[in-house]
Amino acid sequence: MDVVALLLAAGESERMGTPKALLEWRGQPLLSHQIQQVQKSRARECVVVLGKDAARLERLVRAPMRPGWKARPVYNPRHGEGKCTSIQAGLAAMAAPPTGILVASVDQPLDFRLINALLAAAESEWERCEAAGRRPIVVPAFHGRPGHPPLFCASLFAELMGVCEETHGLKAVVRRNPARVLHLPWDDSGILLNLNTPLDLPAIDAWRQLR
Repeated sequence: MDVVALLLAAGESERMGTPKALLEWRGQPLLSHQIQQVQKSRARECVVVLGKDAARLERLVRAPMRPGWKARPVYNPRHGEGKCTSIQAGLAAMAAPPTGILVASVDQPLDFRLINALLAAAESEWERCEAAGRRPIVVPAFHGRPGHPPLFCASLFAELMGVCEETHGLKAVVRRNPARVLHLPWDDSGILLNLNTPLDLPAIDAWRQLR
């Protein structure tokens, strides 16, 4: 499948007090880890949306990767208005909608094995002959609890472009019709992790030690 990963890294990081993208994660900046995990997966490209601290982060996005790899930065001039504007900026930067769009946040550590599992599940689901029965959204779930990142079929491109903070952004798209969501069981609580404040870091460190 032709899947593009949309990596959101334009946030203000106000609650963390330091850019989340530059937090150390396994010996490197978290942003570098995120891009490398996408690189190892079957995703075709990683579009990284930047806002605050764009000048500092762009060099990480453009760091040499494998031959033929594409990771490109997109600047969101409206980043102060919320995450939804970054989703729109990233989608608008795509020349044409791919088969699938993986939406990830820089503060939610990725695993390339999960990305590949999501793509495999979507590939099987979206190739079904009965169009009406296809579920265009694939979400990983840990013991029944939905996690991240979600994968959306290109048929929802217009709907994704219409997200806004007032209606809870991507959550509204996922929750609008439960029948169109395929939950992929994933036995790793990492899909529930979020790095929001310094208080989250001890819990994150404890989780990493178990892996």
